[in-house]
Amino acid sequence: MAFQSRRAFLKELGLSTAVLPLIMHLPSLGFAADARIRKQRLIVMFSPNGIVPKAYWPDEVGDKFELKEIMEPLKPYQDQMLVIKGIADRVRGDGDSHMRG
Repeated sequence: MAFQSRRAFLKELGLSTAVLPLIMHLPSLGFAADARIRKQRLIVMFSPNGIVPKAYWPDEVGDKFELKEIMEPLKPYQDQMLVIKGIADRVRGDGDSHMRG
């Protein structure tokens, strides 16, 4: 990690805070002129310490799945959801499973 002086850090922090009010004027982050035409967004959930599989993964495959206990708060968005299982980032080399991810 590169060293950065406190003075440089505070200067950059001040510049980034000064820009915050202008962010909504960027086309990708601002609201559409017509409120009915909103840009689609992607939400990805990641659980680094794992989940309880029986309380998370749906038993059914396809668009007629029932949400389990952990995902129940997302019920209003179920028709817009895609639940993907089995993606793994395999790390090759020495080390235990914690180090490997």
